Amino acid sequence: MKEILSKLFGFLKFILLIIAFGLVFYGIMATYARLQKPLTEAVNVFLPFVLVLIVFFVNMIIGGKYSRSRLLFNFVSCFSLMVTIIIGLRSLLDKNMLLYYKYDIKFNPTFFADNLSGIQVMLYMIFAANILLIVYEKLSGKKKLEEWE
Repeated sequence: MKEILSKLFGFLKFILLIIAFGLVFYGIMATYARLQKPLTEAVNVFLPFVLVLIVFFVNMIIGGKYSRSRLLFNFVSCFSLMVTIIIGLRSLLDKNMLLYYKYDIKFNPTFFADNLSGIQVMLYMIFAANILLIVYEKLSGKKKLEEWE
C-alpha cells in the first residue's frame, strides 16, 4: 500500500507542478500587464519552479529510489503544490472585491502578491528536501538504505 501511494504522489507532483506554474504564470502576466512592467522582472518568481522541475528530472534520471519512495516527502510536495493551485484559483476566481466591479479587473492581484512569497518558500523547501534526500542516498550507499526498508 505504501509503495502504491508513494508512486501515486510521485506522479501527481509532476502534474500539480505544471498546473501551479500555469496559474502563477497567469497571475504574473495579469499583474504585470496591468502595471505595464516587463516580464524579465519576474525571473525570481519562476526560479523556484525551474529548480524544482530540474531536481525532479535529475532524481528520475539518476534513479533515486530513496526520495521517490518516501511517502511523506511526496505527500508534502503534492500538498504544497495544491496550496499553490488554491491560491492561484482564488486569485483568479474571486469576485468579492472592489477592483472586480469598479475597474473591471478579473484577477485579484493583492491576494496573489501577498501569498507569492509563501509560494516561493514552499518551492525552495521542496527543492532543498529533494537535494538532501538525493545526497543522503548517494552518501549512505545501498547497504544502509536496505536497513530502512
